[in-house]
Amino acid sequence: MNKMIEKMMSGMIKPEDMPKMMGSMVNNIFSQMSSQDRIEFVSSMMPKCLNVIFSEIEPEAKQSLAKEMINKMMLIFEEQLKTDGK
Repeated sequence: MNKMIEKMMSGMIKPEDMPKMMGSMVNNIFSQMSSQDRIEFVSSMMPKCLNVIFSEIEPEAKQSLAKEMINKMMLIFEEQLKTDGK
């Protein structure tokens, strides 16, 4: 992971490669966490990350992003309730 961060900081990573690289980093980080650690991380960091993201974009983009995220999150939560509620 340190090598990935070094590449990012040195400008060796193209912007279009960032989502794949970030996805890989997130998978690696979460695979090493316990369930409780995952819950605590998401509960504390997700609001912080979203606040930073929303603070840096214009009002129209905020509206669009908020609607998109609500829809995506609801689908994920609904699927988890169906899967785990059986």
